[in-house]
Amino acid sequence: MKIGDKIAKARKTQNLTQEQLADLLNVSRQAVSRWESDLAYPETDNLVRLSEILQVNCDYLLKDGVNESGEKIMEVKIVREVPSRRQLNWKFIFMLALLWMGAYCALAGTWNVVAELANSAAQSRPALVVIAMGALGVIGYAMIAFGIALSVSCAKKKEYLFKKPKTEE
Repeated sequence: MKIGDKIAKARKTQNLTQEQLADLLNVSRQAVSRWESDLAYPETDNLVRLSEILQVNCDYLLKDGVNESGEKIMEVKIVREVPSRRQLNWKFIFMLALLWMGAYCALAGTWNVVAELANSAAQSRPALVVIAMGALGVIGYAMIAFGIALSVSCAKKKEYLFKKPKTEE
C-alpha cells in the first residue's frame, strides 16, 4: 500500500476530513490532498506530527509490510516443492527400465506363445508353460503401458530431466 493510501485510511479511521487534518498540521487542504493522491509527500516534521495525530507509527506510513502499530507483517511466499535432479534421474531410470523390461517380456512371451502354437502338432508342451508365456507377454505389455503413463505424467507436471526446475511461483 502506498503512503497516500495509508494516510487516507488512517485519517478516515480517526473521522477527520482533509481540512481538519490540514488545520491540525498547519498546512493547506490541497497539501493533504496531494499527499493522499501520492503527488507529493509530507516533510519530515509533518510526518512525525501526522503519525501522532493519526495515531499510527511512522514505520507504518513509510514502510511496506508494517501494520498501524509498527509491527512487521509476515509475508508468506508460496514455494513449490521441486523434485531434485537426483529424484528426476531415478524416475527417468525407472521409467526406461520399465519400458525395456516390458518390451522384453512382451516380445519373449508373445514369441514363445506363437512358436508354441506353431509347433503344437510336432511337439506339445504342458498347457501351464504356454499360459505362463502368455502371462509374461501380458505383464510386459502392462509394464510398457505403465512406463508410458509415467512419462506422460512427468511431462504434464513439467518435470524434465535436462531442464533446471523453477523454485518459486
